[in-house]
Formats: sequence, structure tokens, C-alpha cells
Amino acid sequence: MRYIAFDIETAPLPDIELTELEPEFTAARNLKDPVKIELDIANKKQAWRDDAALSAITGRVVAIGYATASQEVILDIQDDETEMLRNFWARWDDREWGAGVWAGFNIFNFYLPFLVRRSWKHRIQVPLVRETRWWSSRFVDLRQSWQLGDYQAHGNLDQVCRHLGLGKKTGNGADFAALLKTDHVKAEEYLRNDITLTSRLCEVLIGNS
Repeated sequence: MRYIAFDIETAPLPDIELTELEPEFTAARNLKDPVKIELDIANKKQAWRDDAALSAITGRVVAIGYATASQEVILDIQDDETEMLRNFWARWDDREWGAGVWAGFNIFNFYLPFLVRRSWKHRIQVPLVRETRWWSSRFVDLRQSWQLGDYQAHGNLDQVCRHLGLGKKTGNGADFAALLKTDHVKAEEYLRNDITLTSRLCEVLIGNS
């Protein structure tokens, strides 16, 4: 089966935008000591910011990687999120790129909702990617393929690829945004490895289906 493997990387919004969105935090009711109250609030604020990249409200797309069945890897890394999103949907609609299935790990729960919601934010028209309540059949979530209907089955991209002898991740996606600022080359290498792993996983899970 012909496929396009893809992977996205996200980052928190700039601090000035996060500050405007930050909710009001309160300390646990059982705390009485002012120092402990202040520390509890500070910890909650930090935890909220640490998870900012996981929400389309507080995060943004900073990179998208693609790999074709021939193992050609294409990276789209730029400051302009709008352009990356437009590029993604244009490729989805393109006759050559659109042929076959688009596959990624955990795309139904994270990648696709994030891409669509950020596209709505920028008023970018999104193609018909949902069929009633389901995602288009042109998408394959490799996480669900691995689970085989057992939604209690564990395993992230790194664990599954290690198990299958396909390689391993070279870092943590949570560190990508910081790495992109300090070492663009290493950030590219990280994303290239992730998309290569995803492509190899496609060969095993859907390549012969």
C-alpha cells in the first residue's frame, strides 16, 4: 500500500500570549502556611506551562516531517505556522501526495485534532478530513494498528520501534522547541529520525495490508 508517513512537533505559544491565557491558580485548601501556598501556586503555574505545547489553545506547530514509501524525508521547519499548515493541507489535497494513506503514530488523538484546531485559529480552510464522526479512511493511526482493538495495550513510538527492531528515538519531543532554538541542526536530526521510524513502522504494520 502506498503511504505518506508524517510527524509533527509542537511548542508552547510565546510567553506574552501564554500570560494572557493563563488561568487563575489557587493553592490546595489544606495549606495554611503562606510560603507553602505560594509554592503550590507556583508549581501549578509551571505545570500548566510545561503542558502548554500539548494543547492547540496554548501551543503551536513548529515543525512537520513527511516520508514517502521510498523513504524520501521532507522537513518543514519554519517560524510561520500558517504557512506550514497551508503546506500540509495542500499536500493532502495534491493528486500525487494525496494518493494512498497518510499514517502517523497517535494521529487521531493528537496530531490531527491539533492541526485542525490550529488551522481554525488561523482561518485556514481545512479539507474534508472527517467522515461523520470518523477520520477519513485515508488516514491510518499506527498506534491503533499496533493496539489491534485492545485500547489498554501500551507502547509509544519508541517502545514499539525498539520491540520490532526498527531503531529508537534520539530524544524527547518535549525538548524539541528548546532544541530548535539552541541547535537547529540537531532539531532537524531528531525530527528526521522520528519520521524515519514512523516510515519504517508503516512498512511493518500496513506495508503489506
